[in-house]
Amino acid sequence: MVEPHLPPRLVRFGAFEADLRTGELRKDGVKLKFSGQPFRVMAILLERPGEAVTREELQKRLWPDTFVDVERNLNTAINKIREALDDSAESPRFVETLPRRGYRFIAPVEADFPVASQGPVEQPIDQPAISRSRRTLRLAILSSATLLATGSVLWFSVRRTRETPRVVRFTPLSNDGQKKAGPILSDGVRIYFNEILPDGRSVIAQVSVKGGEVTPLVVPLKAPSARDLSRDGTELLIASAEGIPASSEGVQESSIWLQPVAGGSPLRVGTILAQDAAFGVDGTTIIYSQGNDVYTANRDGSSTQKLLAVDHSPSHFRFSPDRKELRFFTSAHFLMSAAANGTGLHTMFPGGPGDWTPDGRYFIMVRQDPGYTTGHFEVWTLPELKTFRWSKQDREPIRLTSGPFEFWWPTSGKDKKEIFTIALDPRAEVIRYASHDRNFVPYFGGVSAEGLAFSPDGQWVAYTTFPDGTLFRSRVDGSERLQLTSPPMQVVMPRWSPDGKQIAFNATLPTPATWNIYRVSSAGGTAERLLPSEQSQLDVDWLPDGKSLIFGSAEEQDRGLYVLHLESRRVSLLPGSTGFFSPHPSPDGRYISGTTVVSEKLMLFDISAQRWTKPCDCTVGYPSWSHDGKYLYFQYYPAPDKAYRIVRLRMSDRKIEDVAEISKVGRVTAGTWGEWFGLAPDDSPLFARDISIQEIYALEMKWP
Repeated sequence: MVEPHLPPRLVRFGAFEADLRTGELRKDGVKLKFSGQPFRVMAILLERPGEAVTREELQKRLWPDTFVDVERNLNTAINKIREALDDSAESPRFVETLPRRGYRFIAPVEADFPVASQGPVEQPIDQPAISRSRRTLRLAILSSATLLATGSVLWFSVRRTRETPRVVRFTPLSNDGQKKAGPILSDGVRIYFNEILPDGRSVIAQVSVKGGEVTPLVVPLKAPSARDLSRDGTELLIASAEGIPASSEGVQESSIWLQPVAGGSPLRVGTILAQDAAFGVDGTTIIYSQGNDVYTANRDGSSTQKLLAVDHSPSHFRFSPDRKELRFFTSAHFLMSAAANGTGLHTMFPGGPGDWTPDGRYFIMVRQDPGYTTGHFEVWTLPELKTFRWSKQDREPIRLTSGPFEFWWPTSGKDKKEIFTIALDPRAEVIRYASHDRNFVPYFGGVSAEGLAFSPDGQWVAYTTFPDGTLFRSRVDGSERLQLTSPPMQVVMPRWSPDGKQIAFNATLPTPATWNIYRVSSAGGTAERLLPSEQSQLDVDWLPDGKSLIFGSAEEQDRGLYVLHLESRRVSLLPGSTGFFSPHPSPDGRYISGTTVVSEKLMLFDISAQRWTKPCDCTVGYPSWSHDGKYLYFQYYPAPDKAYRIVRLRMSDRKIEDVAEISKVGRVTAGTWGEWFGLAPDDSPLFARDISIQEIYALEMKWP
């Protein structure tokens, strides 16, 4: 008889091992941050090593009944495969591109096949068996028929029970290239959302549910942000931070307004200031947050009542269609639930903003792809208990998307046929400010990166890829590129040692989810974690002697600047630095810059005098020393509602000089630790321009 052909479970190639059953990729036994569509594409190529797999075949295997941008999806998947395998299109070791045809896996592979269960064995015919009574034979036939029928019913029942929602089509609805923010709101005809213009201003925008031109919604308020839409679709609840300074802790509250969608003057909701707000359970009230507390009030701001309190700042309040349950999102990235009256508060699971389908049978939300520490957010749905096909044991979130985009702020259409969401393909373009013509020009060969740091001789650069945060080093022209870390480790802010032989950096792993200090040889090797503490250490930098590092603590009770002596691993607090962060020594060894935690004010520590001074009353970000130590460059924030600009502090007389207007950059990438800024070897400012795709998409759904 012919043995059944079973696909291999484990496939090995080079230092890698792919488990085709679990969808896991390991390198030298360490699980990599690699899943979703890229893994499925790689698995198909591994089925036929050495053979060409056409794009058409990949499309049929991956998207048989779905209309997607196949070219873009495949290119994205192949690029991620090459990143994971440290491969390249120019000199492939694993995946070869066949122009106008497809791809081929070219490395030798070893496969482990599972042991097949033994099939039926042919037995010699036993003649006496033919003489069985007809009654016995009839009973056997009836029993077999009964089992077959029962099995069919059970199979059908299980199949019906296990049917899951799925996306059958992705359709872009906008194409204006502007940065977008949630929440997504829809009245069944239009979709309302927020856009961030290149100059930093926010506006409320709208587009048809069928797609088309994005147009602004005229609102007589500065910096408006749509927060909710009334159930009848006639009113928007709007927040405006105009004229309201942020608190000393950086918390921004806003006034709340009722704005008729058809036009007219907005009506302020009393004197309430809130971090977020939504319409209340019956439409005659509003619900809003201040700090970690949640309140309700009448539409005129009267009759304020505290509803509940949580441990982390709450936002994006949504009531179930039957008005019995409240769910919201917290700054700790957890979804929480309570009864509409605030009782029964409990944490559900990690998740992002979401909302119910109109019939209340599903809750749609954002969750992070397991195994990633940042980014990679997908659309998920949670079946509600009243949905008869789901038992309590089966009630787990169901993943609806798996790339190539990240998704945010999903909401159901009024007819439940579609989910509207912001689709994001994050990419950053490093640009340099050319002072001679006051213009910004591309830099570093189009690599999607941030956190560029240059060796003391200016010949080498260390950087992290965006958004994955993998550390690389190369020549400044991009040649001799070497990967220094691998996923799931995410790296930020690499710093070269004074002798150019080592690179220190901050990094995080899924477990423990803290930021710690590491160092690695610039020639490659294993990254070494320098402190055993489970508390986060931030903003590491080298002291000029190359024997010590300086860093800040992320723990509130230990805020300050600390010196780590590498030989002894002894840690000491820099005098007078309690409450400071972001330390950066000057190249000449005379000063250490720091920033106050509370107001982000610039401070300078004179190393010889052992004292701190405040050179200016400036709110700053990303201080960076010129390579000769004569200037300190930084992001200067003149006011909360104004775009920052780049200035420099002349150390000889403490005079501040303007350098560049950030508004001319366009969209700036919101990187891992904010909007990164650095200096090239000639001290020209560097930025990461946001060239991400951020558009409104409709996800056509097939529900059970």
